[in-house]
Amino acid sequence: MKRGGLCTYAAVTQIVNDRRIERMLVFLGVAAWATFILLPLHWLSPSDISLSSTHYELGIALLGGAILGLGAYFNRGCFFGTFVALVSGNINYIATLLGLSIGVTVTHFYLSTDIPSGIEMSPVSEPYSIAYIWLFAMIIFALFMLFSIKIKEENILKKKTGLYLLNWQSISAMIVIGLGGTLLYAIVSGWNYADVLANSTLKFVDKQAMGASSMAILSTLFMIVGGISASVIAKEFSVSKVQWYLVFGCFAGGILMGGASMFIPGGNDGLLLKGIPSLAPHAFVGYFAMIVSMLVLVYFFRNTRK
Repeated sequence: MKRGGLCTYAAVTQIVNDRRIERMLVFLGVAAWATFILLPLHWLSPSDISLSSTHYELGIALLGGAILGLGAYFNRGCFFGTFVALVSGNINYIATLLGLSIGVTVTHFYLSTDIPSGIEMSPVSEPYSIAYIWLFAMIIFALFMLFSIKIKEENILKKKTGLYLLNWQSISAMIVIGLGGTLLYAIVSGWNYADVLANSTLKFVDKQAMGASSMAILSTLFMIVGGISASVIAKEFSVSKVQWYLVFGCFAGGILMGGASMFIPGGNDGLLLKGIPSLAPHAFVGYFAMIVSMLVLVYFFRNTRK
């Protein structure tokens, strides 16, 4: 994740400022590789490998995604981007973690009745025709992204999308995150740092909450160690100075992102690595709303940021 520099906010900023979409295509490639491994493994061993459950309260998913996008805009980074910033030494993003905890707590105590409760199985939980069509389409896209680096630079598709700027580092990150991250999501519930923080916060403020599992905490710790190691190896680790406008933005963004993640569990990484591969309707609506929200904000306020 660190070496690939993945961040939805950065991808949206690239679309607005540079008129290029290769960062966004890499994100979709992550979802494609996630689908490539998640569906077959679930069909082979449904008791061990789980798909994302879903709901059809799509208005809630739409609102949650829009709020998540607003939070990422204030924060100048999504859940992926926050992690990358922290393991690179940007201490301003510690405020994001505090904000996430507050957002989760406020939503838990005051908005819990609005959290969707009508949970249903994924539409691709069984290997029927729609599931095979979805898997085939995502495999085609995954392979296209893998071999796109071989397309000649003068190709019109490469020029229009910015794919000619992709390197093996980005492609490798796409595959590793798609395969590895999804396996963890399928096997270890709530393994990513945002879920661990949210579940630990809920356990602290509400003793009846389940909290984060030992395996989830361990997975997050290894993720942090791996991220810092990648920064050090690449000589990109540097403790930043405190910039108060960033701290306040991260804090406000964290509150919004934390609250939104209660309505679309896992935040943007959960949607990308498990929700979309599972063809979960709420995941598509939430992710779309998040992207549109960020696009609108970045476009209309593109000349106001330092």
